[in-house]
Amino acid sequence: MMFPVFLGQQVPPETLASTLAELDRCLQLFEDKFLKDQDFLAGSHISVADLVAITELMHPVSAGCQIFKSRPKLEAWRQRVEAAVGEGLFQEAHAAIMKAKDLPPADAAMKEKLKPFMQLLLQ
Repeated sequence: MMFPVFLGQQVPPETLASTLAELDRCLQLFEDKFLKDQDFLAGSHISVADLVAITELMHPVSAGCQIFKSRPKLEAWRQRVEAAVGEGLFQEAHAAIMKAKDLPPADAAMKEKLKPFMQLLLQ
């Protein structure tokens, strides 16, 4: 999600649509198979699993996807993780990734280096 921002290129609409559909499928699986009806992924207390998962889920959020908005179960879990960690620490931990979309595009030399990876990702 961040390569197009970093490279200053738009994602083809069909690629974006399929990526968002896959993200939605994965979020549903996350809720149904992992979170279930528990407060946290491993039970009633926060664990490393929750910290790793929330870090991954903040990446699409940083790109502008409001993944928690239409998923009350997922949003409640995110709030519990944030409360367990502490709001200040939670915000600090995700500050860099939340600013990534505001970075200027890469210079021409870096774009050239990343071009093969972009072509693979956007197929």
